[in-house]
Parts: sequence; C-alpha cells; structure tokens
Amino acid sequence: MNDRPSIGFEIKTMSNLIKRGLDESGLDKDMEGLTSMQGWIIAFIYKKEQALVDVFQRDLEKEFDIRRSTVTGLIKLMEQNQLITREPVPQDRRLKSLKLTVRSRSIYERVSEKFRQMEDRLRTNIPEQEIGRFLEILKKIKQNIS
Repeated sequence: MNDRPSIGFEIKTMSNLIKRGLDESGLDKDMEGLTSMQGWIIAFIYKKEQALVDVFQRDLEKEFDIRRSTVTGLIKLMEQNQLITREPVPQDRRLKSLKLTVRSRSIYERVSEKFRQMEDRLRTNIPEQEIGRFLEILKKIKQNIS
C-alpha cells in the first residue's frame, strides 16, 4: 500500500465537512429543497446580473465544468421550479439568456450570507499568500483531471 497522502481523499473529506457546516447553519431550510448545484448556478447568475452580463448555457458548462446534457437538464428543472427563465437576446434569436426569478433572488439573498460565513471560516488563520497558492494548486489539479 502506498503511504503518501491521498489528494482525492482529503478533497472529499473537506467537501463533507463544508456540507456538514452548511447544513448545521440551517442552509437546507433556506434553500427550499434546491440542490447545491442549483444554488451555485443561482449565485453565478446573480453575480453576472449584478455586473449586467448575460449568462448563457455555455457559460454554465464552462464555469462548472459540466456536460451540455447535464446543464440542459438543470436548466429545464430550474425553469419548471420557477427559479430561472430563458429569454431571447436581440442579436441572435437562437440564443437564450438565463435570468433569475424573484423566487431565486430571494433564495440567494437568504443563503449568500451563510456561504460567506463558511468562506470566512475556511480562511481563518490562513494568510492570503497561502490561500492564493492553495487556489493555484487546486486549479492545476482540476486541469490534471479534466
């Protein structure tokens, strides 16, 4: 058996701890039954809307490194649950911009503080330089497996 530490195991353990911490914060109640991926999509679109940037399906595929078919299913489900709408853009009627609904904005505003608090906990007692290096390494790991 190999005695070197397992990167995959450590990442999975960290994911479990983050999820547990968010669950303990009451996030589930505020999420109204949404999956974490739907929550991340809402946050992504919210931030882009604040910057007055249109979001399209391909942007979700790239940002979250997920397949087109997966994004299509997520968008359809989120539309059915009145979380997003698809609106044609004037320049190209084939393209549909993804927009948040009043419901999803409300959810985002309730949960964003809990995500910010978790992020603060993750960064506690770690210098910004080390966080920057850690994020660089994570980026390389993602490139290795994508």
